[in-house]
Order: sequence, then structure tokens, then C-alpha cells
Amino acid sequence: MTGRRLLAAAAVVLVAAALTACDGEPTSCRGTAFTAHRDLRYASSPGTAARLQSLDLYTPVRPAGCGAAPVVVWVHGGAFVTGDKANGIAKKVSLFTTEGWGFASLNYRLVDDPGAGPTTGRYPAPEQDVAAAVAFLRRSAGTYGLDAGRMVFLGHSAGAFLASLDSTAPRFLDGAGLDLADIRCTASLDTTYDIPTQIAGGGGSEDMFRNAFGDDPEVWEEASPMRNVAPGRGIPDFLIVTRGTAARVSQASTFATRLRDADVPARLVLATGLTHDEVNGAVGAPGDTVVTPPLMDFFRDCVRR
Repeated sequence: MTGRRLLAAAAVVLVAAALTACDGEPTSCRGTAFTAHRDLRYASSPGTAARLQSLDLYTPVRPAGCGAAPVVVWVHGGAFVTGDKANGIAKKVSLFTTEGWGFASLNYRLVDDPGAGPTTGRYPAPEQDVAAAVAFLRRSAGTYGLDAGRMVFLGHSAGAFLASLDSTAPRFLDGAGLDLADIRCTASLDTTYDIPTQIAGGGGSEDMFRNAFGDDPEVWEEASPMRNVAPGRGIPDFLIVTRGTAARVSQASTFATRLRDADVPARLVLATGLTHDEVNGAVGAPGDTVVTPPLMDFFRDCVRR
């Protein structure tokens, strides 16, 4: 082969490698910075304060030619009564935008918040808000350089409960004009999945769920992710991170088993040695070996399918 042909062949190989890298987002399509788009209102329910139906979106700055970015939709925790989209997200923003992905952190109606309107923030208002935020991101994907077909859920505590319920009960995304297939996969960080079990256990958990979901046992059942799992629904793949008491770990394990029995791929990660808050804080933390590595492996596999 002549020198000219060798150079031409090498150029083809380099172009092909660059395209492959951008398609899979491992190296050349990683983010070098990010742009913040704050207080984007995704819904306007009557009597509801704008802050409770807004989200902050962080989009990666990537090289030209990388195409639209996947987006991680973050749902904060706070026992359904507190929390904010800006709390404790700096490491998460850095982690995901450096990967080359968008990161959306959303607020939702909180129980008894003065801005929650006539629903007082109780079920099913927060679940509807999470679905409305996803619908907004899909509608706005072109504006912000996002790939509407590669959207994933991430939540912690009460936020993980909401993300898990919206990923298993089709009625919420259906009500927003979407379906379960519009979520590629869901990562749930240290929550519970069955309201009747939590009510029966008494204590602070019972108080929290009665406050957010009321006193009707039929509502407890319909609002439990565990009891919404069924084959053929298009439920997204799950990563379930859990820790704590044997009963809490057992409930997460049972949820994972029910998903698998319904032909939904589900991975279970035991965050041994971490507290509830530390599970959340571990995401994107330098040196973390418990939560971040399995989470990123899960999301990478998910968005590259």
C-alpha cells in the first residue's frame, strides 16, 4: 500500500473511532463544562406556587458532532414534606454533565406547603408533578440538546418512592400524554416500596405515609410500587440501592424479585456501612466505591442500548 493510501486508511479509522466514541459517550463526547437553566416551569396547576412545579436543568458542553445528550431526571427526598431541587446536587451535576449527560432536578408539590394549592401536596399530586416534568423535558428536548428517547429516573428516599411509583404505575405518565416506555430505566436510592407494610410497622414511617397518602387502605395498595408490578407494562429496568434494617433490605429484595418475575431486569446493590443520608451523598463523591460505580455502570448500559 502506498503512503497516500495508508494515510487515507488511517483517516477513515480515526473518523470511525470518533463517531463510535460520540455514539457511546465514553471519551470524546464527555462534557467539558455545563450550562444551567434554572426555574423552568413544567406545569401550572391552579393555586400552586411556581417554585413547586419548576425544575433546574444542567446541560453539558460537548464537542460538535456528539448529538443529543441523555438526561438524568432527579427527584429529591424529604419525607414528602420538605426538600428542594437545589439541595445537595453539586456533585451530581458534575458527575453527569462530565459524563456528557443532562441533569434535571425537579421540585414537586409538598404536603401542607403553603404553595401546594388545593391538593395540599398529597397523593396523587407529587406523582402527577413528576410525570409532568418528564413530559416537559420531552417537549423541550430539542431546545436544550437532549435526547428524549434516553431519559432515566434517579431518586432518593421519598423521591425514590415517587420515581419508582411513576415507573411502575402507568396512570401517571399516561395522564401526562406519555407511557412507561418513555423512561429508559430507573435508579432508586434507599426507599421502601409497600405502604401497607410501612403502615403496619408503626412509628415514624406510618406517620409519614398516612400524612402523604391518607388513611384509605385501598389507596395504600394502589400507591405502592410493589403492588403495581405486572408483566407486559413496559416497566423500565431498575437499579435498587438499599441499606438499613433487615426488614428494609428484605422489602427492597422482594421488590427486585417481583420485577424480575415480571421480566423486568432489576439489580440490587447493598450499601453496607452507609447511612440513609450517606447513600445520597455518595453519588458522585470522589473515592466512592459503593454507590457511584454500580449506578454509572447501570446508566451507561441503559443509555447505550
